[in-house]
Amino acid sequence: MKRLLGLSLVLLLLGSVQPAEAEEIRVMTQNQYLGADLTPVLLADPETFNDAAVEALRQIAANKPTERIMAQAKEILKGSPALVGLQEVYWFYCFDDPSPVSGQGCDDPSIRGAFVNHLQETLDALNGEYVAQALVTNLNLPGIPLTVNGSKVLVGVLDRDVILTRKDIQATPVDFTAVCGIRPDDGCNYKFALEVPSPLPPPYPPTIRVERGFVGIDVTVDGKSYRFINTHLEQKYTGSPGLLLFQAFQAMELIQILQATTPPGVSLLVVGDTNSSPTDLPIPFDGEMVPTPYQQFVYGAGYADAWELRPGSVLGMTCCQLADLSNHKSALYERVDMLFSLEPPVGVKQARVVGATVSDKTRPPGRGLWPSDHGAVIAELEF
Repeated sequence: MKRLLGLSLVLLLLGSVQPAEAEEIRVMTQNQYLGADLTPVLLADPETFNDAAVEALRQIAANKPTERIMAQAKEILKGSPALVGLQEVYWFYCFDDPSPVSGQGCDDPSIRGAFVNHLQETLDALNGEYVAQALVTNLNLPGIPLTVNGSKVLVGVLDRDVILTRKDIQATPVDFTAVCGIRPDDGCNYKFALEVPSPLPPPYPPTIRVERGFVGIDVTVDGKSYRFINTHLEQKYTGSPGLLLFQAFQAMELIQILQATTPPGVSLLVVGDTNSSPTDLPIPFDGEMVPTPYQQFVYGAGYADAWELRPGSVLGMTCCQLADLSNHKSALYERVDMLFSLEPPVGVKQARVVGATVSDKTRPPGRGLWPSDHGAVIAELEF
């Protein structure tokens, strides 16, 4: 009888212990896409630069950045992630030289739609529900002289990676000055970066450094502390495998910096456009094989790829639509936009690629533009 009473008491106590609730956080990454391929502009010589730059502005304007940003913001509001990493958050701006004339210069109908501050447009479209907590500047070219249909203008270009949080979440930008020095904004640019001959006239330097960067915040969500990092690694260059080394070296640099600077007890999340797919092969260099960024994060540093932990076998392709975003059916063919977690989640829920079905396109329905040349990735991670 005593044994039965004792067993009953134990079972009663066990039944009163509730399983610990999982700590959950929903995160998202979105490459906003500037609206054109700038490679022809960067590779132009002084004689062809003006035409290449004006053509890029025309393509950006034709890709209707304001409408696309509104579509991206709709997906953010629908998914309600706590944290969002944005890449290619551009701002093209223009000044007439010497004086504005209606329909000419900056107001030329073929280019005026290009002059949009993506960050401000995004925040406006989010109706105050999200706050920009930290950013890193990758490209800043003010006052580029151009001639558009005979009118002289000065065009500025700003490219940033930005972290947004829901308005109910408090966050602090990570101080990276110990590893990258004092900067006018948050985050760092990588030491490894492409340099190309500059087609711009003096006082611009003879070369342009194609910067990539990373930025981070510290945040607590539902009692759990996170360090959230957003990055954009160097793109792939068709026919130039040696240039893949830049993205590999950038990934190596980021992993080492995060290993040295992330405090204990903080769950480390890294999101962004890595331009590196799980199927990419190692890169030959100096008689050895250099791991790709994806291989470095997952197999070298032990990060979990959140997409691989989701239920089901959906491929989750995120790149890339046509440059002019005109393709009717989605052309996404590889998965390069990542959600990495150093602490393996016990579960991943509602992981999906958004902005990648015909119904996500801008108006008119089914015949508009894709929100970006990348699909965005959103998932809820359980710890």
